[in-house]
Amino acid sequence: MTHKHGTIRFSPGWLLAVALAFGVFMVCIGTPYAAPKQTASAKAGDCAACHGQEKVFSPSHADTKAMAYKDCLGCHAKGGPQMLQGKLPGSHLHQLRGVTCEKCHGKVAKPEAVDVNQCLKCHNADKLAEKTSKVKPENPHTSPHYGTSLDCTLCHRQHAKSENYCNQCHKFNFVVP
Repeated sequence: MTHKHGTIRFSPGWLLAVALAFGVFMVCIGTPYAAPKQTASAKAGDCAACHGQEKVFSPSHADTKAMAYKDCLGCHAKGGPQMLQGKLPGSHLHQLRGVTCEKCHGKVAKPEAVDVNQCLKCHNADKLAEKTSKVKPENPHTSPHYGTSLDCTLCHRQHAKSENYCNQCHKFNFVVP
C-alpha cells in the first residue's frame, strides 16, 4: 500500500494477496455446504429432496421420484444396458431401499454417527464375511486383527467417501463401497 498526494494506492502484489486470502476464506467456509443437505422425509427416489435443482440426471432420464432400488436395476445392473461406472454411495443405496435417516439415527433433531451395533441390526457380520469371502488378498470382514468385530464405520461412510482402513498398513487393492 502506498500513499501519494493524500490518496491511497494499492500495489498489485498487495491486492493479489488480499484476493487470495478472500478466496481461501470462501472455500473454507463453503466446504461444509458442498455436499447436498440430506432430508429425513425424502422418499426413496426423490433425488431433488436432497440435491435440489442440481442436475443429477440427463434430461432424457426417467423420473425417479416413485422409484426404488430394484427399479434402477432394470437399466443399471451389472451387464445392463446402462451399467453404472462406479458404485453408488452407501447413503444413496439406503435411501433407494427405503432406509430412512430415522431408521438408523432415531428421531433426533441433530443426528450423530451411529454405533457398529446399529449397522449389525440389518447387516449380519457373518453373512458379510461370507459375501466377501473371495476378496483377495484378504477378506476385510474376517480381519486377522479384529475378526468380525471391526467397526463398520472405519471403512464404510454413509455421508462421505468410504475408505480402505486396512491400507494404512497394507497395500490391498479392493474398493470399499
